[in-house]
Amino acid sequence: MWRIAQLQSQHEACLAIVQDIQARSIHIADRPCAVEITLMLARLTGILRIHLALEDEILYPALRNSRNPRTAEIGERYWQEMGGLADTYLDFADAWKSADVLLAEQARFRSESTAVFKALAERIAREHREVYPLAAQTEAMRAA
Repeated sequence: MWRIAQLQSQHEACLAIVQDIQARSIHIADRPCAVEITLMLARLTGILRIHLALEDEILYPALRNSRNPRTAEIGERYWQEMGGLADTYLDFADAWKSADVLLAEQARFRSESTAVFKALAERIAREHREVYPLAAQTEAMRAA
């Protein structure tokens, strides 16, 4: 079982946190506001770590090992692509874990977060559109 509903729920939680961060980062008025953003980034990172572990350990290996060549190719491609995005996100989160740095470099934070969050949202949309339906179909075929 791939727990697709759990993966989708994690995506929704990630997107909600991203939306909150973006709204709050329009103007970071003071240190408490910057601290709140760093806490939201930490929550986002925690969810993503769990999510990526589920995908890396369960979802993508199952797709990559499929007897269906198309399924195996899609699983391999998405698995390969995710490493780059995960590294980019983790580097971003590490760079912005300090409220003082965030407060001092608000414009750079907004610029970098826009790029990283856009890539994350695009990846989520692609997984919902292509990977999760394929995983559900593959699971249904296994159960039959």
